[in-house]
Amino acid sequence: MKTSLTILTAIATGVLLLMVISEASKGNSRTFEVAEPVPLKLRYQVGKTLYYRLVRHTTMYGMDGSKFGEHRALAYFTRTRLQDDSQGRVTEDFTWKRFAFGQSMNPDAPAQLSCLKEADNFSLTLCVQDEDMLSKLDFSNLPRTMDGFWFMVMSWDAVTFDGLVRPQKYFPFPDDAFIGTETKSTRGPHDFQFEYPPLVTDSKYSFSGKSSSRLLGVGVIKDIPCAIVEFSSLGNTITMNFDLDPVELRTQGFENFWGKTYLSLEDGRVVKGELVAPVAHVQDMLMPGQDEPQHMEFLALQKLDLEMLVRQDFDSEIKRSGPGEDH
Repeated sequence: MKTSLTILTAIATGVLLLMVISEASKGNSRTFEVAEPVPLKLRYQVGKTLYYRLVRHTTMYGMDGSKFGEHRALAYFTRTRLQDDSQGRVTEDFTWKRFAFGQSMNPDAPAQLSCLKEADNFSLTLCVQDEDMLSKLDFSNLPRTMDGFWFMVMSWDAVTFDGLVRPQKYFPFPDDAFIGTETKSTRGPHDFQFEYPPLVTDSKYSFSGKSSSRLLGVGVIKDIPCAIVEFSSLGNTITMNFDLDPVELRTQGFENFWGKTYLSLEDGRVVKGELVAPVAHVQDMLMPGQDEPQHMEFLALQKLDLEMLVRQDFDSEIKRSGPGEDH
């Protein structure tokens, strides 16, 4: 009886899955039988350009649960596929068309965004299959301001939703897989050293090595049939040293993050991404004339939302944002 029930459940699940993909794919692309692996590989055409909006929102809470501030950032960027590198890996040009950042330390006043003009048309050539790509990126031409620093962070965020859904040296993510397939990192603990002198120096993000992803299933996002991949990275730590003349700030944090990437079944492009990352911070701030730093503990709740746009909407939203204006 138990075996019969299991078989019936499997059949029902398979029929539902086939109906979902078939309905979304009519006249557009093939249907996928439940017994087939789901295609995941990044394979959009060389020369093609994709358009994205990325939103970051961080809310800071005291240990009593009260909100005391927030950061907001907004970025529009394109991805254009280039020729594969010498190892046969996908290489892309990421070009930012607009970036805005704002912060507020007043719980009753939302952060007001202001555009960073130096971010317009800033480009990076990178390979999302390279686990060390972040350490190879050059941000030396950006202004040495906090807006410039947060633009660098958002540039890292732009590839976050590819990080655990692409095959890499220590992350054997498959080109196609059956629903339920899980992939785990084999790299182990390692550090990502970074700085943004003179504002940020001698800083690092320490990965625990506890990173994994799992193919949850399929669905339809923006009328596009997609594979839904859930990912997580747990037990990571952050150390940052800020020199905000005349204030010196040292912060240490403990972070876990979880998210989903929605990959087009047609060509593996990222259609949408969602991520939540709570960070527990311990912060020491030394002000002029003080012998001992002020100590503070708080929680920063970070949220990222990535969405692929059609060219018309992409251009329209950038135009509405207005260069260098608060919005």
